[in-house]
Amino acid sequence: MEIDTKKIVEFATNGVTIFLNDNPTLEFYAFAFDCNAEDAEINLCFNTEEAFSETLSHYQTGNNADYYKNEENIQRLKFNTGDWKFQCFDTLYVFDDEELTTIFNNLYPNGVQDDYQAWKSFIKNSLESFTQTLIQFSKTDVFKLPTLNSIVLTMMRMLKML
Repeated sequence: MEIDTKKIVEFATNGVTIFLNDNPTLEFYAFAFDCNAEDAEINLCFNTEEAFSETLSHYQTGNNADYYKNEENIQRLKFNTGDWKFQCFDTLYVFDDEELTTIFNNLYPNGVQDDYQAWKSFIKNSLESFTQTLIQFSKTDVFKLPTLNSIVLTMMRMLKML
């Protein structure tokens, strides 16, 4: 089953447009597709420097404070969508439950989920499609808005799985 990249670009364009209209005074340093490839799920995420400063302060005064005083770990935190204030403000399931079931039944025709390579190939292909879609989205007029033109594109979970 093919991934409809046009549908994903439209989803991102519409979701970001609505979010920015609802939050006209905020300035963002990062935007990301936070993806759960196994479920063909794409979440849209933003973060602001102010929200990041609050998060960093929280972590630097917590139980693992020393860990968050190292510049490399601070950067990891800064681009970890799970710690962003505006994480998952919109979600798209690229395939509905029936389509996903069909895909997995095709991956595992004997009903036994023992073909790790088939699953890994599905994940890799999904992430590659999601990445290409994010690149396509970055070329849209919405992405070129002054609010977004200085944003660092991040795909933390996506890239970790490749």
